[in-house]
Amino acid sequence: MPPPFQRRRGSDSKALGGPNIIMIDRVYKLHPSAYYGGDQLILDRVRFGPAGFPIDSPKERAFEYLRKIGLSGMEYQAVRRVPTNEKELKKLGEEAKENDILLTLHAPYAINLSAETEEKIKGSINRLLSAAKAAKAMGALHVTFHPGYYLKRSRNDALRVAISALRELREIMTSEGIDVELGPETMGKPSQLGSLDDVLEMAKSVEGVSPTIDFAHLHVRDGGIIKGEDDYRSILRRIEREIGDLNGLVVHFTEVEATSSGYGERMHHELGSGYGPDFHPLAKIIAENGLKWFIVSESPILERDSVKMKEIYESFLRGS
Repeated sequence: MPPPFQRRRGSDSKALGGPNIIMIDRVYKLHPSAYYGGDQLILDRVRFGPAGFPIDSPKERAFEYLRKIGLSGMEYQAVRRVPTNEKELKKLGEEAKENDILLTLHAPYAINLSAETEEKIKGSINRLLSAAKAAKAMGALHVTFHPGYYLKRSRNDALRVAISALRELREIMTSEGIDVELGPETMGKPSQLGSLDDVLEMAKSVEGVSPTIDFAHLHVRDGGIIKGEDDYRSILRRIEREIGDLNGLVVHFTEVEATSSGYGERMHHELGSGYGPDFHPLAKIIAENGLKWFIVSESPILERDSVKMKEIYESFLRGS
């Protein structure tokens, strides 16, 4: 294991706020170009990839195909069932690594860390633990999950219960040597635990937790709030103010249609659909600030829009 080292948060990017010097006392190499440093992911560059296996390739050649079209990541979808065959998971991880494809994993949808009964909370902890074990086996560096629902709880009470469950889970993971990052996702429906403030509070409260920022969900949760660059900057300043360095974020992106009320997610759409949010202003910010993110396409056309996002980002790098 590499020795402890000092990392200046924001030192390798044009930070939107001030730098903060921290010590990372655990560094886990998960990939030739990525580390999990106990409090954040450390990536070599911006990495783009689809949410799930690509639609234009046989599954057995997926990683080779992603590499050939210029992508460098994939979110493994374990949203219905978590795979448990460790030998197969390790083989999948090795194939991804051989093609320089960095992996994250999406845990089952059937998780509610703020459920009304202890039994349901325990079940959610166990499902998330299984997802973390699978992630470790395949070398995935981050486990995205939906935190749950408020139900009859107040927002503060739901958050308190979820944070307690996350602490319990992290203790189990630490005792079993499962060193992957947990990523509560920003959610698209107002009834769901998963506002930006919710996931930032989880990240501040529990070691080894860093939010998965889903910009489509943020957009429709509050009635189509992302109109342009200023709105993206406002969101990013909030994230930076609460958890520090913007580098190493796992991000979901797609254009999205809201429900008839204008609040909440109805359907994902491909880039250029006109529904928004627009990726161009965000790509401009990423390029101008030298940010290194793992960007997952949740568009219906998956890797095709991953390639399009990468091209948009690279156009801003070139200044064109």
